[in-house]
Amino acid sequence: QSDDAYQNSLRLRPGNELHHVIIYLAPGDYHRFHSPTTWVVEHRRHFPGELLSVNPGVARWIQGLFNFNERAVYTGHWEHGFFSMSAVGATNVGSIKIYCDQELETNVHGKQPQNTFFDKRFPQPITVHKGDMFGEFNLGSTIVLIFEAPRGFRFTVNEGDKIKFGRPLGSTL
Repeated sequence: QSDDAYQNSLRLRPGNELHHVIIYLAPGDYHRFHSPTTWVVEHRRHFPGELLSVNPGVARWIQGLFNFNERAVYTGHWEHGFFSMSAVGATNVGSIKIYCDQELETNVHGKQPQNTFFDKRFPQPITVHKGDMFGEFNLGSTIVLIFEAPRGFRFTVNEGDKIKFGRPLGSTL
């Protein structure tokens, strides 16, 4: 499937655009992460994997780094369509805890086969509100957001900015 076909399959609303943002949490940063918007979580895909460093320098050097590391991908929708929030484990921080998903077990080497994934569809979708605590890492790591938004969406942060709780990442016009 081509990249264009895949992106189009994620879109729920015609005319919207897909956006993404990668938020790196350094070892000295706050290790909990909050929902950036109100959205409905419908599905989780857990990929057991490696625990390589996610430092931005390493991420630039190893193409597709986030595809190798253990991660938990939560998908659903928000007011503008598709929304996804992924927690990516890293060196010394493979343990990912998600507050609305007590069944998730990460960093369990030998118990879960590599190069596979585990799906969970939530029988009752979970509404997460803007600012709610979503999860935590044992140290630093990375959050990846992929979402659709109307054509007028613009990020209000720049690459390399320090993000603090409550600071908007973007806005729709």
